[in-house]
Amino acid sequence: MRFRRFLCVMFSCLIAVSCFGFQAKAAGAEVCVVYPNAERASGRFSVEIPGNTLAVTSSDLPLEAGESVTINAVYSPQSASVDFGLIAPDGLFYPLRAANGSFNKTIAIGQRGNYTLAIRNNSDLEISVSGFVNY
Repeated sequence: MRFRRFLCVMFSCLIAVSCFGFQAKAAGAEVCVVYPNAERASGRFSVEIPGNTLAVTSSDLPLEAGESVTINAVYSPQSASVDFGLIAPDGLFYPLRAANGSFNKTIAIGQRGNYTLAIRNNSDLEISVSGFVNY
């Protein structure tokens, strides 16, 4: 079971390497790395998000109940109102508010399924966001 799960995570990351991007003016290449002997992965992102827009990744994060996702990011301008979070298998966005140009939080997963990383720019100005997601 453990080996099967590891293969699923590795396969998902291989797919993500080719398509892990945002549906908003992407500003850089996206990367997903599988760490040897671990069932965790990490993805780097960098994106420009227009004002009053929700940007989502084009690939899913396959997660089990009890796992967690850590999002560590910075954005500019720092005065912008920004929410980071996950879109759950039920299609709902579960946001957490960022403050002062940075965000570093861990989100506990309560339900098994495919989740999507999402960033919502609540301000009128375009923002530049970069960071990492670990799961």
